[in-house]
Amino acid sequence: MKKSILFFALLFAASFTFAQSNISNVSQVGNENEAGVTQRGNQNQSLVVQNDHINTIEVSQNGLGNVSEAQMSGGSNEVSIAQDGDANASVSLITEANNAVLVSQAGNENVVRQELNTADSDATVIQEGDNNRVIQAQSGVSNNSAFVQQVGGGNLATQEQNGENNNVSVDQLGDNASAIFSQTGTSNNVAARQEGMSNAMSVRQNGSNNFAGGGNDVLLDQLGNNNDATLVQEGDENASALMQMGNRNKASNAQTGNQNNNIINQLGNRNSAIVTQEQN
Repeated sequence: MKKSILFFALLFAASFTFAQSNISNVSQVGNENEAGVTQRGNQNQSLVVQNDHINTIEVSQNGLGNVSEAQMSGGSNEVSIAQDGDANASVSLITEANNAVLVSQAGNENVVRQELNTADSDATVIQEGDNNRVIQAQSGVSNNSAFVQQVGGGNLATQEQNGENNNVSVDQLGDNASAIFSQTGTSNNVAARQEGMSNAMSVRQNGSNNFAGGGNDVLLDQLGNNNDATLVQEGDENASALMQMGNRNKASNAQTGNQNNNIINQLGNRNSAIVTQEQN
């Protein structure tokens, strides 16, 4: 559960150097606790650890080189992390059910990783700036949701869910953004929108009754030129829908199982689409 900030920084190949500045460590044991941390300045660090239920964490950091880590073991908790500045990093490690986490970052070279080993929980990341990266992993029985919005260039989002009735979505507005999804279980849903050029999208679903876009509105959208979308679905009664608007785009969908459905719409010139369906 407890993972070091150093390991987190090395994982993303990010380089953070901290002088002997302000450091905040808060630990709370019990129910209905609140922890609020505000740091203004350079090279600050914050660690908040809460155990038990119905707790709240709010962290606000302004400046360069800030790091925030939140650890919660319990249910019905809320975490809010706001970071403004350059080279910020945030880690959220949460267990049990009915938790909600929101991380907001504005600036350059921001990094987020969230792990929720729960059910009925929400993980949200909003980033505005350049060179942002996100990883969100959710493991639980059901009803988890993960959302990422990135505005800027050079962004990357990866999200992984294990369980049933989960939802994951990404909204990327900028250049050179990538979105990678992986869902294992049944009745899961993926939605994504990318606007810009030379973006890549990869979706893998393992299980039955999964949804990658579809419905009345196409939920896997790429708007621009030279974009690439790859969808892999393994299981029965899966469905996918992808729309690409622009030139020189590529779409690939491979479905393995029975009673699967696929829709690809491409508007533009010199596009390519490959669909492979195999029954068990």
